[in-house]
Amino acid sequence: MLNKNSFRYSAAIEALIEKHANEGSDSMWSVWRERQVNHNAYGGNYSFVLGRTADKDEPFYLNFESAFEGFAAHAPYTLVTGMTGSGKSSFLRNLILDIAITNTPDLAAIKVFDPNGGWAFESLKGLHRMRVETNIETAKSYLDGITKSIEAHERLFETLGVKTLEECNKVLGLKKRLLRTFVIIDEVAVWMIDDDFKEKLLRALNAISNKGWSTGYHLILATQWPDPRVLPKEVRDHFGNRISLKLPTAEMSEYALGIKGAESLTDLGHMLAVLAGEPSPIYCWVPWLSDEDAERMVTAIRVAEDR
Repeated sequence: MLNKNSFRYSAAIEALIEKHANEGSDSMWSVWRERQVNHNAYGGNYSFVLGRTADKDEPFYLNFESAFEGFAAHAPYTLVTGMTGSGKSSFLRNLILDIAITNTPDLAAIKVFDPNGGWAFESLKGLHRMRVETNIETAKSYLDGITKSIEAHERLFETLGVKTLEECNKVLGLKKRLLRTFVIIDEVAVWMIDDDFKEKLLRALNAISNKGWSTGYHLILATQWPDPRVLPKEVRDHFGNRISLKLPTAEMSEYALGIKGAESLTDLGHMLAVLAGEPSPIYCWVPWLSDEDAERMVTAIRVAEDR
């Protein structure tokens, strides 16, 4: 019997990547072609390729579960910053696609909130497992639901005598399994002026922080403007992973990352990452993927999911 864990992607996705084999190293296709997949014992992959390192030009991974390919195990929550035109939207789109191409729908769900109407994710609208919400009340209700869901998961884990989502799903079986969910809130500063939203966000962050990997939730916050007035310190400090594209000032870089440097990034898509578990900051860059290519990948994902 073939071991599905020995394959990186489904046949449809692998074929599409091979079709673009001649693309340059600055393309996402080349990164997907070179990367490895960190399958766990249950078939899930939670090491996502974000781009290439600046020093070695090798795939750069964000590891939500375990150490992989020379990178440490990182925190379950990530802050992404970058001014308009820096490549932040491309970064988020590539991350969403990488979650989808390396996990079947029963292993990972994707929830996106965008107060700016969701236009940045238009090329991904065909993804079955991704939902884009643009209403603040929907966002607040969902954040409330995260807190309640984590509490329910804890009670279920105790009843079943397990410690993680994957162990729980092994007991429950395929039909009742709980999904590991990646929650992305883009342009979060727009909604942070609402005190009720901020309170519910903090409550969800506390719940995720206390239980970490076992909760089944991973929160990715993105903003153009990392400033104490729109991104309060009590929110920022929850994020063990901090990634920034170009920022306008050294003060913003220091507030977002804890170090200066993001203000000096020059080219579109260049990033500076300060990640939990890593001994030093990592300079890297976001590979290019056009809207049309993103749509092609979404089609290949849908073909793979329909088989």
